Amino acid sequence: MIRQRKTSANVGALRGAHFLLAAALLCAALPAAAQQVGHGDFDFYLDTAVFRGRDDKVVSDVFVRIGNHSLRFKESGKAEWKTRVVFSYLLTDDAGKEVAKLKETMTFVETNAARVESSLAYQTVIKQFNLAPGGYWLTVALENLDAPKISVLGLIKNKNKTSVVRRTRFAIPEIPDNEPSFSTPLFVWGVNEREQGIRKYQPNPARMFGLYKDTLEVYVELYLPDSLAQAPTFDFRTEIINAKGELVRETKRTLPNPSVQSGTGLRAYPVFLREDLAAVQAGVYSLYLSFGLGGESIARVKSGDFSVAWDMRTWEIPRREYLAEARFLLGDDEFTAFQSKSPGEQEQVLDALWKGFDPTPDSGGNEAYDTFVERMAYINAHYSERGPAILSPQGEIYLRYGPPDEVIQDVIPLNYETLQEAETIVEDPYHPMNYSSGPTKAYTLPVIRNSITGGSPNARTRPEDNTGVPYELWVYQAGGEPMLARDKVQETDIGMRFLFIDRDGHGVYTLERSSTVSEK
Repeated sequence: MIRQRKTSANVGALRGAHFLLAAALLCAALPAAAQQVGHGDFDFYLDTAVFRGRDDKVVSDVFVRIGNHSLRFKESGKAEWKTRVVFSYLLTDDAGKEVAKLKETMTFVETNAARVESSLAYQTVIKQFNLAPGGYWLTVALENLDAPKISVLGLIKNKNKTSVVRRTRFAIPEIPDNEPSFSTPLFVWGVNEREQGIRKYQPNPARMFGLYKDTLEVYVELYLPDSLAQAPTFDFRTEIINAKGELVRETKRTLPNPSVQSGTGLRAYPVFLREDLAAVQAGVYSLYLSFGLGGESIARVKSGDFSVAWDMRTWEIPRREYLAEARFLLGDDEFTAFQSKSPGEQEQVLDALWKGFDPTPDSGGNEAYDTFVERMAYINAHYSERGPAILSPQGEIYLRYGPPDEVIQDVIPLNYETLQEAETIVEDPYHPMNYSSGPTKAYTLPVIRNSITGGSPNARTRPEDNTGVPYELWVYQAGGEPMLARDKVQETDIGMRFLFIDRDGHGVYTLERSSTVSEK
């Protein structure tokens, strides 16, 4: 049996959510569940939820959250924007048997223009499965039907932007009738007092708190057999532990006997927790829950991890651009480790990096970071039409070396004289920058492809290739104005040159040649 719920975040919340994040038995603690991030043309968060069902089954929710900034909305009417996303689910068991395979198209609607591209607004879809306890593998793929790929091949083949989480582990534990057990917690973003029961809790699937949410709010269920549920009160303790294993915050509570009877010999006892995080530093933390009876502790289990982040950039910059900033600052090995960290840990790393780059630590400001912000504003205004500007070749070079001393823009004509001379200038920085080609050129702009992308060895001389391919030659008379020490090159006396070519004539430039390579 499969049940489905769909929600749109038009009110910034998930309604009707009745789920818990992976059950953790008190007597046999299971690894805490962690959210997954989709990889591809855009990012999304995937998480799972498990709680006790009927007939020895476990009700298992799979939910997906996509930031509005990752989707392409189209205006469909007055003050209304829509986008369509195809969701594909594949669930197999440990034996490789297909348990479920689903594919459907969902339409999301926004009526507030400010939310259409906001990194703080999102859409959430939930799929629900009734599963027997055991091990499963889950793959979830998304396709945004209103966001075609920008490559020529993608346009020709009608390919859309996609993202996927492949074969993530989905363990369904048993929730026995004769033992006490916890659900793992539902990290909560807000509370809707108009709803009743678990529906009032609006989840925080990214599990991130701090700047826009400085209170940790958690909903958890405790399942107790009737033999234990007769006690008048229970001891309930929460602990917040940092990455070093140190206790950051501890709260003890005495809770009254639950009055809700599940009808299966167990009582489901709902608990809503609030913890002030105002004094907690950015980083990743673990939440531990303890259950006791009559002053005696019965069990302590790790229930889940969450992040705390206080930098506005952590919250407001799309994750892909945030990672691109880190990629710009870090070497290959360091960036690989950075990707696996939580948002709070990533914020710590970037803060430390920028402090290290500060040329005047005692000045009260950070000139290196100010320069970065200024250059980011420029490239976002000039090179962001085809995706994050920081990922474009021109955007990266501008960030590393600052504005070039000279930019030569031209089009490759029929005889390719201008391109050949530009290539010579890149390869020979002592070459004088004068051009024999006159102001009038015989060419037309290409529609799809041009002779420079062809495979014929005589492509440059074919008369039918009377086309023009735009290029830009960036010239730095010295070494530019690099922010980072690694980008300071030795060719300051002869300068640097970078040749960018729009091979397909669609405004997407690639770095064809350069006179220098900096080591990371």
